[in-house]
Amino acid sequence: MSFHQCGGNVGDTVNFPLPAWCLEKAKSSGLLYKSKDGVVAEDCLSLSADNEKIFPSKSGTRTALQCYQDYMTAFLKFMGSHVGNTICELQVGMGPCGELRYPSYMMSNGWNWPGVGLIMAYDSGMLKMLKADTGEAGPPEGFPEDQNAMPDDVPMFRANAPDPASTGFRSGKGKDFLEWYSSVLIKHGQQVLAAATAAVRKTGAAGAPGCQVYPPEKFCFSVKVSGLHWHVTHPSRATEACAGYNCCTSETADAYMEIAKMLGAESKTAQRPILFNFTCMEMTNDSNSGVPKALSAPEDLIAQVRKAAIFHQVPLAGENALEFDLATSQWAFTQIGKQIRSFSPGTGPRTGPRCCQRSLDETTKRFRNTLPIPTILSFAS
Repeated sequence: MSFHQCGGNVGDTVNFPLPAWCLEKAKSSGLLYKSKDGVVAEDCLSLSADNEKIFPSKSGTRTALQCYQDYMTAFLKFMGSHVGNTICELQVGMGPCGELRYPSYMMSNGWNWPGVGLIMAYDSGMLKMLKADTGEAGPPEGFPEDQNAMPDDVPMFRANAPDPASTGFRSGKGKDFLEWYSSVLIKHGQQVLAAATAAVRKTGAAGAPGCQVYPPEKFCFSVKVSGLHWHVTHPSRATEACAGYNCCTSETADAYMEIAKMLGAESKTAQRPILFNFTCMEMTNDSNSGVPKALSAPEDLIAQVRKAAIFHQVPLAGENALEFDLATSQWAFTQIGKQIRSFSPGTGPRTGPRCCQRSLDETTKRFRNTLPIPTILSFAS
């Protein structure tokens, strides 16, 4: 379920903006994510729009969450008996590129890898929430002002303090803000999943409340979480912090554990599995060794996510982060096969449309034969 624009990100070759009826209203109401220097992201609505009743409906106005629920309800009704048969998974859109994160790095605005990105909490909606929750008028000074900066270029993320506990991201207002910034993102994920559950119950209820036509073993939800593998070996984990994944404010800070906890709780409410869908499955810790300043460690990051999923008994799914050529990329198949063996049965990597070409049948077949049974390969165009 896409509640975001297509265009301006990795692999986007077309442009489908948010519909004008919601985009213009969000713009005028300050409900699109904004950086400190005023760059507005039109990738998706700000999470601060979730409960703002400003969007048009047949009977008046509705909140963003009600818009999401109405869309999913309409989809499920239209697909009818295909749900639970042909359609076995509903990936619920959560933010930019469909992912549960902030649009902290914007290719359309000049971002280049491995820049840390920006804090995207300066729109009036986010500032209003911050004030109500913490009493602060805005994020503290010292966060990135250049999305292409490295962590030690940023006062808040510098790791060279005499006492690690005194760094900006582990003390004072910096710590407080990052913990708030991450917590409201996770709450947003919970609320959107609640809307998905309500849509399913509205269209699939039969008989007693909670009795669904869509059996949980045949129809699940999934949530995509971005594999932000650069600067993972820096103490600030600045890229993740800017995107809303707090793994830096204390020795126990672990955004992926918190996300998995939320997914586990919502799975019980929904009475069906919710997959934790993570990216960068094809990457190794050496994939970006040619760019040492990237401090990239995708395998370590996947291990952290795997631990969180196991702890909270949440099924783990995965995708490759970047497109690769099937005919010459045995290295990617090998790495994905290595990672998927510890993923949940019934999940698999995303591959490109060329895998359907007859000349590549044997390549794809050999890869499928190495995977656990059952495993689903999803084909993306």
